[in-house]
Amino acid sequence: MRGIGKSFLGVRVLSGVDLDVTAGEVHAVVGENGAGKSTLMKIICGVHPPDEGTIEIDGHPVSFGHPLEAQRSGIAIIYQEFNLLPERTVAENVFLGREPVRRG
Repeated sequence: MRGIGKSFLGVRVLSGVDLDVTAGEVHAVVGENGAGKSTLMKIICGVHPPDEGTIEIDGHPVSFGHPLEAQRSGIAIIYQEFNLLPERTVAENVFLGREPVRRG
C-alpha cells in the first residue's frame, strides 16, 4: 500500500499511509482508538475504496470492489470480534462462516 488516504464526510482519517507485507508474514496493526487501523484494514480487504494511493500485489496494481475479490487475491483479515462462540475452538472461531469443507 502506498500513499493511502481516506476521508469520511470531509473528515480525514488516513493520510499518506504506506504498508509493506511479504507473503507468509502475519501482522498486527495496533494504535489508539481513532488512529485509522480499522479503516486501513477495510481498504486493503475491499470494504472501502481508498480516496488516494495504490495497492499492489507482486508489483501489479489492484483494486477490490468487494471483500471476496481481496480473498481471491490472498488477502484475509481476522477482525477483532467480541461475539465469538465460546463452545468452539480458536481455529473454529477464526474460520467462522468460512469453514473448510471437503467434497463441496
